[in-house]
Amino acid sequence: MKHIIFDCDGVLIDTEIVAAEVSVDWLNSEKVNISVEEFILQHTGKTFSNIINQLKAEGYLKASLKTEAIVPLLDDQIKARVRPILGISDLLDRISSSKSVVSNSAAGYVVEALEKIGVSHHFENRVFSAEMVALAKPSPLVYQLAMDTIQVPKEEIIVVEDSYTGVQAALAAGLTTIGFLGGSHIQPGHGEKLKQLGVFDVAHSHEELAMKLIKYIGR
Repeated sequence: MKHIIFDCDGVLIDTEIVAAEVSVDWLNSEKVNISVEEFILQHTGKTFSNIINQLKAEGYLKASLKTEAIVPLLDDQIKARVRPILGISDLLDRISSSKSVVSNSAAGYVVEALEKIGVSHHFENRVFSAEMVALAKPSPLVYQLAMDTIQVPKEEIIVVEDSYTGVQAALAAGLTTIGFLGGSHIQPGHGEKLKQLGVFDVAHSHEELAMKLIKYIGR
């Protein structure tokens, strides 16, 4: 039976839009002129550390800003507003295959979010975070860590990712990937971009995703 790896933000929990709103509010306060739509297009799937450091390197943020102090503040604001993506509990209940989470977010944040929305028991501590490896997505390192740990051949794994960055990471690890388009942050045309990257299918909701997973791997 196949193993399913889910991204967290934008696939299990609907935080990408919240993260964008929180981040844009803070960036605007630091005199960075960016909209929520622009943030989603440019930065969805990246870590806060990478985003802040990139903007510092490009001169949009002061070099003196302490990234390690800002990230926990943004994380706390987002955690307070965590909500599941519609249909995720039903999907996880319907699919009996073993499951993992691979995320660019901090492991503690992911575990807490999964507990908050009541789905942590589906993953049995198989939570893999970019903080566990040297490079975050789009590097495939966190996916390679997951494969090494769960000891499932890559041919038996299906990944569900929503972001350009996440899809790049999964494909670079040699994994079959479905693009998920059910998050509230998804912009028109995103599915076509993911198809061009190389996802083998897309799903617009968890109901549609469940039907496709059942078709591909059985229950």
